[in-house]
Amino acid sequence: MPYIPPVPSTTPSATLALVATVHVALLVLLHHQKKLRGGERLFLVPPALLAFSPWLLSNPPGLVGGLAVHVAWYTWLRKQLPGSRTLRLEIPKKKPVPGLEPLDETAAKVPVAPASAGFLEVPVLAVFDENREIRTFRLARPQGFVFVPGQFLMVRLAVEGKSQVRCYSISSSPESRGYLEISVRRQGLVSRTLHATVVPGTLLSIQGAAGHFVYPAGDSRPLVLLAGGVGITPMISMLRHAVANEPTRPVVLLLSARGDAGVPFEDEMRCLSRRHPQTRIVVTLTGEARPGYHSGRIDRRLIETFVADPAHSIFCICGPGPMIEGLRSTLKAMGVPDSQVRFEAFEAAVASASVAGRPDPGVAPPRSVPRDGPTLRLSISERSVPLAPGQTLLEAAETGGAGIPSMCRAGVCGTCKTRLVAGQVDFDGGALDADELKRGFIYPCVAVAKTDCVLEA
Repeated sequence: MPYIPPVPSTTPSATLALVATVHVALLVLLHHQKKLRGGERLFLVPPALLAFSPWLLSNPPGLVGGLAVHVAWYTWLRKQLPGSRTLRLEIPKKKPVPGLEPLDETAAKVPVAPASAGFLEVPVLAVFDENREIRTFRLARPQGFVFVPGQFLMVRLAVEGKSQVRCYSISSSPESRGYLEISVRRQGLVSRTLHATVVPGTLLSIQGAAGHFVYPAGDSRPLVLLAGGVGITPMISMLRHAVANEPTRPVVLLLSARGDAGVPFEDEMRCLSRRHPQTRIVVTLTGEARPGYHSGRIDRRLIETFVADPAHSIFCICGPGPMIEGLRSTLKAMGVPDSQVRFEAFEAAVASASVAGRPDPGVAPPRSVPRDGPTLRLSISERSVPLAPGQTLLEAAETGGAGIPSMCRAGVCGTCKTRLVAGQVDFDGGALDADELKRGFIYPCVAVAKTDCVLEA
């Protein structure tokens, strides 16, 4: 038989390789979508043979025909093979699990008012240190627990057989679905007990959330957070919320911390600053100078250096009372309207240290009562109590046996709100609205008498 040489292909090799690649892609796609097993893999034999067809039928009609056959085979198999196993990314619906709270989108609209629910025991999930003084306690988030960044919860703890209640700012953000965190500085009777005794698995009794010092939502103006010491705890909640919920809003955090204790949340703040270009975090240390940090307290120079337009920014301040008063005066001198400045004196834990009558180190003991001093009359209890200089009406009422409910003892939670029937007191109004003030309500825990007073208790 005479030798008949093959007819050379007129189609370029690059085109043949491209068509073969298309065949292989269809083969791989079919296998991936259908997850073929066992005998089902026999359906892949025809498309595998078609992958070699460009080299056998290399003329244009052959290439087009091979592709048409492969597409038809692919379409037929997708319809004929039962139970498509295409991988789908979807979140399964789960039943609510106690302690694992789904994000409530209405959290930012929750009225800022003291919580009415009672105390609830929740397990401690984890405990870790933020620096040498501040420790974070991660708690299971009760179902239905909603809060606004900046608010606090109340913790009830038995210390030496006596029930103690303290307020601690929530340091986690509302976006943390399954847990709550409070970050507590080791100071005061209850705080030291928390540090010493609470471990993962401990049941902690909590109530909340409450507080009027909250994240300024619904405002696109730049946000400036000024924190001193443990005042960072509500601020870190606001910062976490800002980057998660308003990722385009400029945020500046200026933190004044003690150099010898370490900077709380330092690793996380560096990460947030690096990953969110609209966020700037500056730490200034008191007590010692260290490379990479500023020195001294937060002042006008530091604010002007890192805040682009102070007069059109929203400021939140949290820290010791003297720091707040100083910064409010500074901001006013810089042309920042009072309506753009929010603040909270972070002294609730210290102020409430003597709830059970046991003074804490650094808390002044009760002073003697002068005979010619003012008197507090309790209209319901029908008792009269002499007042010592600087003594709050709540302390005097407790001495007289009046059962005024109280929690924070720092004019924050609003639990002790009581009507002043007569007399004058030194009281800045706290978070009471105009109508409540007009009706004579005060917070006895921070009200000091100027004259003889009558309290509805």
